Amino acid sequence: DNRIWFGEKGGNTPRLKRFLSEVKNGITPMTIWERSEVGDNQEARKEIRDIFGDTSYFDTPKPTRLLKKIIELSSQKNSNDIILDFFGGSATTAHAIINKNEEDGGNRKFILVQLPEICDQTSEAFKAGYKTIADISKERIRRVIQKIKKEKTDNANLFTDGKSDLGFKVFKLAPSNFKVWRGNSITAVNLAEQLEVFTNPVKEGSEKQSMLYELLLKSGYLLTDKIVFTNHYYSVNDGELVIALDKMDEAIIRQIISEHPKKLITLDLLFAGNDQLKTNTALQLKDAGIDFKTI
Repeated sequence: DNRIWFGEKGGNTPRLKRFLSEVKNGITPMTIWERSEVGDNQEARKEIRDIFGDTSYFDTPKPTRLLKKIIELSSQKNSNDIILDFFGGSATTAHAIINKNEEDGGNRKFILVQLPEICDQTSEAFKAGYKTIADISKERIRRVIQKIKKEKTDNANLFTDGKSDLGFKVFKLAPSNFKVWRGNSITAVNLAEQLEVFTNPVKEGSEKQSMLYELLLKSGYLLTDKIVFTNHYYSVNDGELVIALDKMDEAIIRQIISEHPKKLITLDLLFAGNDQLKTNTALQLKDAGIDFKTI
C-alpha cells in the first residue's frame, strides 16, 4: 500500500506513514530521532563554546534541539507548564526552554536541580573560576538570558505579548532559617537559657532572601510569584501578602495598612521589645481585617 517510507534517497530507517485521515489525537513521535532533527554532542559542545568562549567544559552535553523536541511533544506554549530537571548538568534544559519561549511566545517555566559537585582542579572549568558543576549551570543560564535581553533591546517586536519572564533565581538547599522550639528537651534547669536563645528566632548566618522564600512557600505561595521590595518590606502578588524582615515602626505599619494586604508576617525582634507598638499593631491590623503573624 506504499505505507512504508525509506527516506528521500531510500537509505533511512524505515518509517510507517500516517495519514491525516487516521489521526485523532495527534501523531505518535518516532522512537528513533535523526541527528539532522535533534543535533548531537558535537553541536552541543559548540553551543557551550559559543556561550563561554573556546571551551565547552563538558564532554557529552545534550544539544538544545534535542530538549526542544521533547518540550514540543510534552508542552504547549500557553500551558504555563513547569519543567523539572533533577540533573541540571550543563543547563541545556533551561537553555532550550528559554529559546522555545522566545520562538513561540510561550510562558513555560523551569526548575533545575544540581548538586554542588566539585570540578576537577585540573579542568578548564576550575581554572576559569567555576568550582562546581552548579557554578557552570548558573552562569550558562545567566548568559543565555543576557543574550535574549540584548536581542529584545535590539528588536522591539520580541516578546510583544508581554508573557515571557526572563527572571532567574538561585536557591541553596538548606534546613529552615528559623530555630525550632523543642519542648521535650526543656527542663527547669535550661528553661531560662532556652528562652534567651529564642529572643532571636533566626538562625545565625541566615540570609534575608532565604527567609523570604521560606516564609513565602510556607504561606502557600510560589517561587515565581511577583515580589516587590519597598519601604523596608516585601509585597507579594501586588500586596496580597506582606513580609517585613528589615524594620518595623508606626510609619511602616500605616503604609502596610493602606495597601490592604490579606496577611502580614514579620519578625518579633523588629519591635525591639516595644510591647506597646506590637500590641497597637495587632489591634490596628485586626480592625483592618489583616491577618498578623510574628516569628
